[in-house]
Amino acid sequence: MAKSVDAFSDRIRQFVHDLSFYSIAHLVPALLSLGALMLFTRVFSPEMFGRYSLALAVAGITSTLLYGWLDYSVLRYAPQLDEEIVLRNIYSLYVGISVLLLFLATVGYLLGGYWLGPYTIFFFPALALAIARGGIQVLLAFFRSVLNSPKVTLFRVMRAVISVTVSVVLALIVLEHIVGWILGATIGIVVTCVYIFVSSETVRGVPLFDREMINRLFRYGVPMVGFIIGDAFLVQADRVLLELLGSSIAVGIYSANYMLVDRGLRLAYTPIIQAITPIIIDSWDEGNEQEIGTMIHNFSRYFILLGIPALVLVAVLSKTVSTLLVGEEFTSGFVIIPVVAIGLFFWSLANLIQVIFEIKEETAMLSYGIVGVIAVNLVLNVPLITTLGYFGAAVATTVSYTLYLLFVMRLSSRYLSWEFPVVCLRNAVVGAILMLLPTVILYVFDSYTLVSSLSTAAIGTLFYLVSIYLLDEIGQAEIEQIRQFLE
Repeated sequence: MAKSVDAFSDRIRQFVHDLSFYSIAHLVPALLSLGALMLFTRVFSPEMFGRYSLALAVAGITSTLLYGWLDYSVLRYAPQLDEEIVLRNIYSLYVGISVLLLFLATVGYLLGGYWLGPYTIFFFPALALAIARGGIQVLLAFFRSVLNSPKVTLFRVMRAVISVTVSVVLALIVLEHIVGWILGATIGIVVTCVYIFVSSETVRGVPLFDREMINRLFRYGVPMVGFIIGDAFLVQADRVLLELLGSSIAVGIYSANYMLVDRGLRLAYTPIIQAITPIIIDSWDEGNEQEIGTMIHNFSRYFILLGIPALVLVAVLSKTVSTLLVGEEFTSGFVIIPVVAIGLFFWSLANLIQVIFEIKEETAMLSYGIVGVIAVNLVLNVPLITTLGYFGAAVATTVSYTLYLLFVMRLSSRYLSWEFPVVCLRNAVVGAILMLLPTVILYVFDSYTLVSSLSTAAIGTLFYLVSIYLLDEIGQAEIEQIRQFLE
């Protein structure tokens, strides 16, 4: 028993260590991205920003569809098999996919490029970005899989600094067009990839085609394509529907505010997920289901306690943040921020729990679930966008995220016995309600200002911390344990 406790303590210590680095890895890129957003939404019109957002969405969906399953395969097998063999076979798959994509895209452009109209200028930059993203995500997934969070942090920060710097130069000085933002992101990725190969001997190696390994990667990764593309679809497809049912201006307003909440909450949530998932996969040995079930219960609890106040903070400061960070023509879209924030919390919690399907190699089930959620999303989006505009798109996305969480929670117990932290969720919701009260009072008395909103947000955060302490969700012993881990 003592050995089990010590092992879990080691995992918590690893979690705190990795979370610290991953937080930095996301904080710096998020701040730089917000800075670029502030600048470009003041220089370019909502219509131009909308076109950029659609091009970025297509690049993201394409990259995720073709390469996303490679990332999950690396995370799953690099810690347990020969990491060099896994990576070299992944390289073969990446090169093959990239060559085929480049060929088909070029042929398609030559045959029907004239249909692109104002999007023609975005075609090849978006294609280059899609291919580059696929490469760097594989490399970052490898370093995550071997629990090397310092290198992941270094590479992400380097990519962000180069991307934003080059984007500003290209978009505002050289090209005077927002397509420079896409080109800058691509250049930042390519330079970072070159640095990774130069500085990290572990990732060097020529592509290898091992039939047995390739088959294993396919059997695990390809069934996840439905889930992977579903993730990208739910994040990006609402922009396409807004363009079809509304206008590029609506896409621009929606995208700018969505980026604010997405950058803000993923800054809080993604480091937690990226720290937890490799630890659970690395701990799995097919004979320790009870230990893994306990780990998922505890990590879910930590995520809820950290994630809910972040959600509330983004919601109560939505108007303030939108007013400060985006151009005046975009600020009316702040109303989507609280709605999207709820959806992102549910989606991130589902991403944590779905590691059960990954360690059990039941990845096809995730695809079935996401396909159903996509169908619901499409059914909801059309009437909601038609009647409510971009606010309707936010509602449809959040409903879809919620359904996916319910799906994962319901089916995960079939593959591994674990207990969802219901009491913790209840206590966190109570704390969230108390956290909301000061800002709600501002609205009721029509006293909402920038300074007052920041003050009530701080007071509300204190209310939350006090409430979960009084509800015995975090006791003195646990506080002391966390303090020891941080030392």
